Amino acid sequence: MQDPVQYIAVQAPDGQVLGYAWADYTVGTLNWAQRAANGVEGTRLGKEWWDKVEEVRKQGLPLAGALTELARSAGTGPPVGASGPEAVEALVFTVTEADHCRLLAQLDHANADAWRELAEAYAVLTDDDRNVRWGGGEKSASGAIQMPYPIYSEPLWRVVAALWGIGAVTPEYRWSVHPPPTLPPTGRLHPADAVRAATFLGNAERISEGTVDEAVRSGLFDAMVVALLEQHAAQCAPAPAARQADPVPQGAPLLCRFCGGFPAAHVTFHAHRGLLIALRFRRQEGPMCATCGLGVYRELTTQTLWQGWWSPFSLFLFAPFTLIRNLVAVGTVKKLRVSAPGRHGRQVDPGVPIHRRPLAYVALVPVLWVLFMSVTGLVSGR
Repeated sequence: MQDPVQYIAVQAPDGQVLGYAWADYTVGTLNWAQRAANGVEGTRLGKEWWDKVEEVRKQGLPLAGALTELARSAGTGPPVGASGPEAVEALVFTVTEADHCRLLAQLDHANADAWRELAEAYAVLTDDDRNVRWGGGEKSASGAIQMPYPIYSEPLWRVVAALWGIGAVTPEYRWSVHPPPTLPPTGRLHPADAVRAATFLGNAERISEGTVDEAVRSGLFDAMVVALLEQHAAQCAPAPAARQADPVPQGAPLLCRFCGGFPAAHVTFHAHRGLLIALRFRRQEGPMCATCGLGVYRELTTQTLWQGWWSPFSLFLFAPFTLIRNLVAVGTVKKLRVSAPGRHGRQVDPGVPIHRRPLAYVALVPVLWVLFMSVTGLVSGR
């Protein structure tokens, strides 16, 4: 039985999931759902994909065919089934470790003066400074009532202003499409959540006065500043003497481009289609976990085994070379520890092994033909 909803995850060249093209077979609609956690570039690319979905929708293709066409354009795997639209919505609002890393990369740790300003401004902040008074509410002679407005102390606003200097208020967080940040029961914020809170407060105060006051009263404000200062201290702390000779890791850990799982390795898998009048090459590259990498390997290798032999160059060069490259690449992902599924999409289904896929045995046709011609040549040469 077909799932009521099917979707594909569309990735940017850097592996970031832009959003999901999905089909609702119950009501017969083709849709685009953009991930809320996308940054500036992800949002721009996501809008381009919204246009692509619109173009395919206007073609009037059956839903299954339209989704398959979009999957081909995205270079992703086959559509994945879901229980309903709410499952796609849950994917849209999930946050991955890659999202955290992208926001933390916005912090300007090299600007020592800006961080010093934040630390000093926060250090001198008193409880009285945090006690926000409100003005307004008076009735004029005409009967109009002035809207209430917060009156922030200079030391409190000094801390707020310092958030821009360190890069904590960033367009990479689309604060308007997320619910307001809240303080978790632990009373501590993840550093990336501190960036989210800073971006929200810095922008929302301009639209809804009193946002900063509410954050101060809830404890979110203090937790945000503490998390940012701790992140900066950890980032700038010198390495222990015993580890000075160790190589310094560059960038964030690799996360699987399909599911966000960890660990992952950067690999490339290829497929080749050889025809008498045309040759086609396809590849999937990027960080992949053990499960997703195995799934991509089996899919592209099977395609090569039944489509890759039907030209002389393909038979003797391109198809064998493609199969060998895939074998080398799959050896890399097989060495990885199997990870749990990521948080922004399902893992690629590895499916059955290649030797249990009937299409793979199409490769026996050219092999037997080469053997037949060789034997025939030997017999005729006697």
